[in-house]
Amino acid sequence: AADVTVNIADAEGFGLATLESLTCGTPVIATMTGGMQDQVMTPEGPAGVALYPISQAIIGSQQVPYIYEDRISSKQFKNALDQMYSGGHEFRRELGRLGRKHIESNYAHADFEDQWVSTMLKVHEECGSWETRKGYNGITFKEIA
Repeated sequence: AADVTVNIADAEGFGLATLESLTCGTPVIATMTGGMQDQVMTPEGPAGVALYPISQAIIGSQQVPYIYEDRISSKQFKNALDQMYSGGHEFRRELGRLGRKHIESNYAHADFEDQWVSTMLKVHEECGSWETRKGYNGITFKEIA
């Protein structure tokens, strides 16, 4: 029922809402950050309006070593909305078609499930379990005088 999905998060890791939208054939307006870069950009072109950050920062903590914050401008966002709606219904429908085709080819649930299990088994084999971790160096603190 939606004409377009907007995901202009500044620190998005993957963009599940964007993936769901594209799965439904709904085009997107999205910041090119995290996994949204791979979702929105298809071999045939973008499945919506891709917004490239005008400023970037890396932030982090002990729990999350780093995450990128990618920000867009209000002018970029207004231009994206204008582009999406001035293109008309058929333009949006074609973007949605591209997005759905891309998601079906690259993010199919059965393939994703197989890849996830394969990846977890590989990590366990190479690194061990929590109790038997290999190559793990915890954070250490040093006092600087």
